Amino acid sequence: MWSGRHDDYFEQTGRMIAEELRRNRSRQRAKAVKYSREQAEQSRKIAHETEAAELERLAVLGQIPQAEYKARMAALEEDTDDPRT
Repeated sequence: MWSGRHDDYFEQTGRMIAEELRRNRSRQRAKAVKYSREQAEQSRKIAHETEAAELERLAVLGQIPQAEYKARMAALEEDTDDPRT
């Protein structure tokens, strides 16, 4: 009933579908990684802004010396400029 040509056609079609599914999964993983990195970066940015605001508050209230405030702010800015982020 079925000739070898039909089997070959179904085999090729199956391979093409499998390859398309692999490409789609790969694209989805890439999008998920990108989204995850964006979320991590946003989280780091918020954490830095919060820490900077807290340092400023402590300095204004006189709870930390001005020199410590400047040193900690410089360290925070250096961390923000880290090339890994």
